Amino acid sequence: MFSQHGHMYTCYHVQCSNSKMCMPLYRPDLPNDNPPSMVLVKPVKDDEIWSELLDQGNDQTGPLLMDNVDGTHVVFEMDSIDCIDPSDCASNEACIRHEEKDDVGICECTFGFKRNLAGTCVSVDDIETPELGVTPQMSAQILKSTTTSTKPTLKQLLVSAVSKEVRLPENEVTLSAYTIPAEQGNEHYNYAWSLLSQPEGHTGTMTDQNRITVKLSNLSEGLYRFKVAVSSPNAYGEAYANVSVLPPKRINQAPIAVITPASQVVKLPNTGAVLDGSASKDDDHIISYHWELQQGPIGYQPNLIDTPTLQLDNLIAGNYTFKLTVEDSDHVTNFTKANITVLKVIDYPPSANAGQDVIIYLPQNTLILNGNLSTDDRGIASWEWTKSPSDQNKAVDMQFTRTPYLHLSNLVEGMYTFVLKVTDDSGQSSTAEVHVFVKPPTNKPPKANAGDDITIALPETRTVLDGRKSKDDIKIVSYHWQQISGPSTVDFSAVNESVTNITKLTKGDYVFKLTVIDDNGNKDSDIVNVKVTQNKNAAPKANAGGDQVLIAPISALIINGSQSSDDLRIGQWLWTREPSSLAVGTIIEGTDKSPILMLTDIVPGRYLFKLKVTDDQGLSSEDTVSVIVKPDLQLLHLVELTLNIGANVLTESQKNSLVVKLQMLLRDEASIIVRNLRVEPRTGKAVLIFYVEKKGGKETMAGPEVVKRLKQKLRQDSGLLQLSVANIDTVLCQNNCSGHGVCDQETRQCMCEAFWMQNLIQKYFGNGESNCDWSILYVLIALLSLVVCWVGLVWGLICLCHRICTSKRRLLRPKKKPARYSLLQPEPEDDVPTHTKMNKNENLSYIHEIMLE
Repeated sequence: MFSQHGHMYTCYHVQCSNSKMCMPLYRPDLPNDNPPSMVLVKPVKDDEIWSELLDQGNDQTGPLLMDNVDGTHVVFEMDSIDCIDPSDCASNEACIRHEEKDDVGICECTFGFKRNLAGTCVSVDDIETPELGVTPQMSAQILKSTTTSTKPTLKQLLVSAVSKEVRLPENEVTLSAYTIPAEQGNEHYNYAWSLLSQPEGHTGTMTDQNRITVKLSNLSEGLYRFKVAVSSPNAYGEAYANVSVLPPKRINQAPIAVITPASQVVKLPNTGAVLDGSASKDDDHIISYHWELQQGPIGYQPNLIDTPTLQLDNLIAGNYTFKLTVEDSDHVTNFTKANITVLKVIDYPPSANAGQDVIIYLPQNTLILNGNLSTDDRGIASWEWTKSPSDQNKAVDMQFTRTPYLHLSNLVEGMYTFVLKVTDDSGQSSTAEVHVFVKPPTNKPPKANAGDDITIALPETRTVLDGRKSKDDIKIVSYHWQQISGPSTVDFSAVNESVTNITKLTKGDYVFKLTVIDDNGNKDSDIVNVKVTQNKNAAPKANAGGDQVLIAPISALIINGSQSSDDLRIGQWLWTREPSSLAVGTIIEGTDKSPILMLTDIVPGRYLFKLKVTDDQGLSSEDTVSVIVKPDLQLLHLVELTLNIGANVLTESQKNSLVVKLQMLLRDEASIIVRNLRVEPRTGKAVLIFYVEKKGGKETMAGPEVVKRLKQKLRQDSGLLQLSVANIDTVLCQNNCSGHGVCDQETRQCMCEAFWMQNLIQKYFGNGESNCDWSILYVLIALLSLVVCWVGLVWGLICLCHRICTSKRRLLRPKKKPARYSLLQPEPEDDVPTHTKMNKNENLSYIHEIMLE
């Protein structure tokens, strides 16, 4: 500490909140004066060394301590703003805790920023080191004059306030404001302290708000933030300070060991027990649990695990004492003990319980006594109910006397005592008594009145039963109607009401019974007769169920005519097929003579059936129904896959596997919908009929496209499906036969129109698909042209061969001498020699050959 002139006049012992606050500052304005001496004794933290802290201080550009500047105040303003979370710090600051256990940290500048003398974290590049002899105030004033020359402003005061920390139970503290420059003799500063924030739900007391030092009292645990504003006529400044109120220091207390339960009894054959030490307490926390067996029967060696809860097994008969030792975070221990007593198996005698005494009122004379509350530790072996010896002469019927439940009947007025004896497996027994009090009736039984007998005539088939004339001296609580007899079963509209409607009556006599019960359970019954006659027979009314429109496929067609009616009864049903109806469709045997007609083997088209109903008197009625079966919406998309396997050996798993493999061949975009699995009539092979939906089920893949893709896959590898495939095609032949014919559904061959025929080249050398590509006229012209060409070719070849042969023969013949001619004398023909005639013939032949050449 220094006097105003820099000379030490006394010795001070300074204790800092952190080591940096005790770092010495250099005074450049007093380099030649006699400086004070400062001895660094001990850093605040045990792991700190003054030499290292001084080196760190030299590496950083710290503030220079100028004249009229409180150095301690400057250092504190730079590094010791207390904080609990980052929101307590200003801009470019972070809340740093130097120890993990510290509740309060210090606001320090983040990387790249440094705190100036005003206590604000600014960029390192913006800090200018003041020259010797120039105070920071002067630098600030010069900078201000250059940047704001056009408009004068108040002088900036450098104000700081020291944040403080106090620990409960101390709850008072003072905050002081420091200014640079300090007050002069002719200038006075005004101070205004204000509270910015305080712990939620807590208050405090602040006095002397307008003085340099404010007094705070009645503080609570938490962080208080204050602002001080210092002003004068020509200067202004403000600063912020925090007051951290810490909780009182904890004084360690020894832990308290607790075992739950402290004592317990275990009865064999149970051999387990649990000791819970988790209820042990400490003012901080328990770090270890240790269990020991201090006393136990010989031969018992437990495996004790040091956990809060100890689970014991395989206990034997005897007394056990377990010790639990707990240790807290300050390594203070405490122990307690718990006792366990394991008892041998004891066979206790049973305890009979015949139930509570019962009071009943005549005319109720039946009762069931319940002895199932009797107990035994190992189970009851036998039960026995008897009358008390004093009641042997009282009349009562007893049933099920060897069971827990005794049934009593025919009780009379008086008191009965019954004895229950129970015996366990060891022969031990116990008895108990129960009393039954039979009292005279408390009221008269009710009087049931089902009303007068009723007679109705067909076609009326309903009537009303009225029991409202039933009476009781107190109140009737229950009505119940019941049919005793009759030619048919009727329907009650409200069987448990005093008035009910009955329907579905037919000719004949009916008997109905009404039973009424009063509050005491007394009951009475009455009979009413209903007679149904038939004055005039009415014809039945046939109802075939109405026309229907269905969409194939349909496994069975059901036509319901059960809504037909008659005043008495319909005796005969007959369904007949109309002449204009489709003939296909097999009637299931017997259904054409029943109310419901059923047909199978349904094909698209219109079915017409006539229903004729006849009553027992021979009157009849008819109704006609039309059922239109529309073609399958997926007919053009259905694919028929014939397998080389008999339907009698194909299993469900094979079918499911086949469907999965088909879906894999069509990629994951397809979903196989199986429509039917039938038997091929001629070969007995299994035929799977399905169609393919694209992903999402909103669109169906065309049948020919499915067939094409599957055939391509199976051509590459016929074993992809693991089941041999005989054929795959669309259910409906969709070959357009080149537009010149129709496809036969059975043979799948094209039946061509007149003057058209099949393309034999495509049929036998191409894809083999039947077609009607060729016109017969063009085929005949082509064949005729081919014949003409063929004949011409043969004639040419013959002529060529003949010419070649003739030329060769002429070349091989020997040359003859030229003949000499002379005039011949006429001579008689007879006289001409024979050789002369021969010469003439040879000459003629030669001349002829020459002419030919």
